[in-house]
Amino acid sequence: MLDEIYRAARGRIKALAAELGDHQLRTPVPAAPGWTVHDVLAHLAGGAADVSAGRLDGAPSDSWTSRHVAERRGRPVDALLAEWEHAAPAVESTLPEQPAGPNLAADAICHEADLHEALGLPRTRREHWQPFLDVMGYFPGRRLGDTATLVITDELGRQWRCGSGESVWHLRADGYELLRGLFSRRSRRQIAGWDWSPQPPSRLVDGFGAFGHRDDDQPVPSA
Repeated sequence: MLDEIYRAARGRIKALAAELGDHQLRTPVPAAPGWTVHDVLAHLAGGAADVSAGRLDGAPSDSWTSRHVAERRGRPVDALLAEWEHAAPAVESTLPEQPAGPNLAADAICHEADLHEALGLPRTRREHWQPFLDVMGYFPGRRLGDTATLVITDELGRQWRCGSGESVWHLRADGYELLRGLFSRRSRRQIAGWDWSPQPPSRLVDGFGAFGHRDDDQPVPSA
């Protein structure tokens, strides 16, 4: 399934990128500080090229992803998309049984939403990101362990029970926003402002995202 998700996301991003002008390619991406739309495309191409070549030293650290951008700065978008197209089959062949390393399917889904938010586009469609929410909804439980229980419910009534502690908190939030928070694409203030009951301690909010939380509020796209 991951290979199909990755292939479809790549196709959508390719179609989007092909329609962008120079001004849009220079648009800053709030979810990726210091990066433009062009830089995100460079990372997507570079990540695929590195996985294809087995060049995974430091993956998926900031230095690994920053190298993708630095090595491709100034390349035209057509060249980035061609490089991604060339490397993609090797990436897709590893995804169904990938034991470790950067998950480029999740990365593509995350960055597709980054691009939509940066360009003021509506949110990506639910069927594209729902499989990752199904899995990542349980992520807070890794940090909670037996210290607390967090019951997460999205707007469709889907539920994730995280942790096994006696103290129980409930969180109701939109599924798209949940996933963006879990992908560390929402600020502490945004996460704390969701529908928590009772009000959460700092450790619940601070530990919600896989890589922490953003310091600045992020754009929330229309449905």
